[in-house]
Amino acid sequence: MRRSARWWALTISLVLVAGCAEEALTPALDALEETTAEQETALVAAMEGIATQLGLGPDGTMGAMDESDEAPAFGNAVFADAFAVGDDHEVDTDLATDPTISDLPPDQLRMYNVMALWGRVRPNPNTEWSPLQWDPGLQVKEGDGVRVRRTILFEPGDMVHPQVVRNLVTMTSRTGPHVDGVVAQVAIRTGPSVSTDVVSATDEAAFLAFRSTPYSVKIPANELPGLNFAEVIDDTGNGLILTALRRPTPGCAVGFMAGRWMRTSDRGGVFGGAWHQANGRREGYVVGRWGVTAAGERVFHGKIVNLQGQFLARMAGNYEDGQYKGEMYGRGGALLGYVHGRYMGEDGHGVFQGAWRQACVTDPPPRTCQLTSDGIRVCDDVVRPDPID
Repeated sequence: MRRSARWWALTISLVLVAGCAEEALTPALDALEETTAEQETALVAAMEGIATQLGLGPDGTMGAMDESDEAPAFGNAVFADAFAVGDDHEVDTDLATDPTISDLPPDQLRMYNVMALWGRVRPNPNTEWSPLQWDPGLQVKEGDGVRVRRTILFEPGDMVHPQVVRNLVTMTSRTGPHVDGVVAQVAIRTGPSVSTDVVSATDEAAFLAFRSTPYSVKIPANELPGLNFAEVIDDTGNGLILTALRRPTPGCAVGFMAGRWMRTSDRGGVFGGAWHQANGRREGYVVGRWGVTAAGERVFHGKIVNLQGQFLARMAGNYEDGQYKGEMYGRGGALLGYVHGRYMGEDGHGVFQGAWRQACVTDPPPRTCQLTSDGIRVCDDVVRPDPID
């Protein structure tokens, strides 16, 4: 997803010819399409090389993958150019520091972190594309709050506008063959509230809305915990991915992940990307393999390191129908937490985006899993009693 130096030069060329005739625009678009295809091929080879170096085989086990530290960005220049960029621009401070929010009793407030990516979320080097003006906004109900903490892959001309009211943030964003995005915070008030800092008066239920020229969606607040929303809006692969997670109790960590996946064989392929904290700050990287085992199980497994290359965890799970879920395992196979998300794409290429959360004693686990001594993941669904009427 990272734009290389050649990408920037071609983007400038595209801007210079944008006001000329359509035939003058075509060569610049063709050259950029060739560049992205070349970058795609190089990234496939880079992640395949890293996965092999880590001992990640196609059989779905992690027995050959150790818990050693790695070089930063796994020591691979192409992977570094794709994902090991400097932190994206920090826009604003924690929404919880807003006096209107911080003064609320804990039982009258729910805080969420949201990662949103829009643009060519289903990339395919074989399809034509054209720039798309999104100019999105994030909006919540009056009395609630939304704030962008960090931008993702914004280019010159893209911006988050100064926020005038608490429940709406607007942006300027134009995407081409890649994506733009933000990490935002949402505050949902669950008790009585009175506020004059609003867009308009309304009695409707709480929500989070993404509004833009090409596409808009409104998510009810009760769907925000664990939200994995994805929608493609045209044949070019443009669309929107939304991932949300509720802010945990103190002492429990949560965050996001996002990156690319590619098919490298009939049975599967590789994936890799960036590992983020809840506020969007890049914490490290992940590389892994996905595919179908001899038993017909769709699995993924990988290794997570921090920015310096130090081991953070191993990751393993299952995928199907555009969704994945799994666990993180620390040294000695200790269960550290859980991951979930969406993947999109076609023709053997795509993007993924999801969330991770630490396993906390106060948080019921979605399933019980462990790693055997030879790196095989074994899970049992948690059986909960039926609710009492």
